[in-house]
Amino acid sequence: MTTENKNNGGQLNLFIAAKDSDIVCTWVREVLEKEPVETTQPYAENSRIEIYFDTLLEAQIAKGALPPELPIQIADAKEYKAEDWTTFWRHHFKTTNLGQNLRIVPEWEKVPDDEKINIVINPGLSFGTGGHFTTQFCLEALEETFQTLDPQTMIDAGTGSGILSIAASKLGIPKIEAFDYDPVCVEQCLENAVRNGVGGKINFFQADVLEPGWYSEPADLVCANILTSVLLDAAPLIKRSTKKRILLSGIREIEADAVADTFVQLGCREVSRDGDGQWCGLVIDV
Repeated sequence: MTTENKNNGGQLNLFIAAKDSDIVCTWVREVLEKEPVETTQPYAENSRIEIYFDTLLEAQIAKGALPPELPIQIADAKEYKAEDWTTFWRHHFKTTNLGQNLRIVPEWEKVPDDEKINIVINPGLSFGTGGHFTTQFCLEALEETFQTLDPQTMIDAGTGSGILSIAASKLGIPKIEAFDYDPVCVEQCLENAVRNGVGGKINFFQADVLEPGWYSEPADLVCANILTSVLLDAAPLIKRSTKKRILLSGIREIEADAVADTFVQLGCREVSRDGDGQWCGLVIDV
């Protein structure tokens, strides 16, 4: 008889042609509702996409759900051990300076002793480390919004590792509500908040941004770093939950106009946008 280690999980590896990356990653996000991790060497013809699950069974079920028309050469589901996940993040996640005063520091690296605001993160099974453009955009836009609009309340929709909420608390926003659909993310957020000395200052909870009830009253600032398809469906709720400004990301650059137009039609105004050639973020005022 074997005992399953609750700290282990399932990993689905997809081997594809590099040119098919966007097609496969989009399917993973929309159908599996997971953020794929792509590992591709520059100018390589082939690519590997890793998708992480709480259990091996979930990874095997996802493998069985892959449609035959999806351009996948090889699909492999396996168990990963907790130490494998830690090794992955130690390789990919490094200390990063953002904006004027923010710095993201992995838990396993030494925190520099200076005047910057350090946000110490252990991503665990969640995503949001400051290494991806979408998170960087939100953090920099958050800092700028704090300096110019002085928000007193914030909602973080799809909080992931809790990085945006923790940054907001350390900047000085007094009341923050943060939620995620994934209960594993919520657990990791609570740990990361304690790690940063803001435990108990942020209300983390589980909720679905597409379902009413995740806010009791509108906040000055709402951050939503989630997929475009979800942003479009949740736009009316997000708009109603906001009094001053919305920070949107998780958007492909080719999708930015559609997202901006949706919020403009709801009576909002696009303030600015930025992108890296692939991903994009929007600053929207209501």
